[in-house]
Amino acid sequence: MKNISLFVILTLSGSALLAAQSVDAKSIYKNRCMICHTTKAVAPEEKGKLLGPPADEVMYHVKERYPDKEKAVVFMVDYIMQPSPDKALCASMDKFGLMPAMKGTLSPEDARAVSALMFEKFPRPDFAKAEKKDRSKITFKTIDANGDGFVTPEEFRNFRAKRNHIDPKTFKNDLYFKRIDLNGDGKMDPSEFEAMKRARSGK
Repeated sequence: MKNISLFVILTLSGSALLAAQSVDAKSIYKNRCMICHTTKAVAPEEKGKLLGPPADEVMYHVKERYPDKEKAVVFMVDYIMQPSPDKALCASMDKFGLMPAMKGTLSPEDARAVSALMFEKFPRPDFAKAEKKDRSKITFKTIDANGDGFVTPEEFRNFRAKRNHIDPKTFKNDLYFKRIDLNGDGKMDPSEFEAMKRARSGK
């Protein structure tokens, strides 16, 4: 009986492994994800027409925080199945809103396959290089438009809208800004700006 039970367990485990390996991640992404997260290189003037951040941008943020593939995939599966503002790595949720939970739409196996594919393919080297160079120019002072030593939600929104060539009036919320505002006083100070940068890189 023990041998039979072990055989059944091994057979079922093998079947699950084969099922996971047979997931067509490209088709899943095309049918479930691409409507919001394009895989194409996006010109600045096109950003305002998108329904969600492009794959390059999403994965730049994910890899910045989780450079290890396994840790990145674990994070992505958890976020895909049940997203929340406190988990988000990208400020784009203020522009596009929080993505809908895919639990019940995608299986965990599907989510893992898609996440692994995304990690392997994005961001493209050209995007990552340009983004890193552009980021290096951003300081607290470049966001603090009136130079009073604080950044308001409006200043943060306007800075990001200008940087991404989009209309600031199209932003849906300030969820990411509220996370940056650690003391809850409705504005970001230099120490909170530095904390935001450290959090993005997991330091």
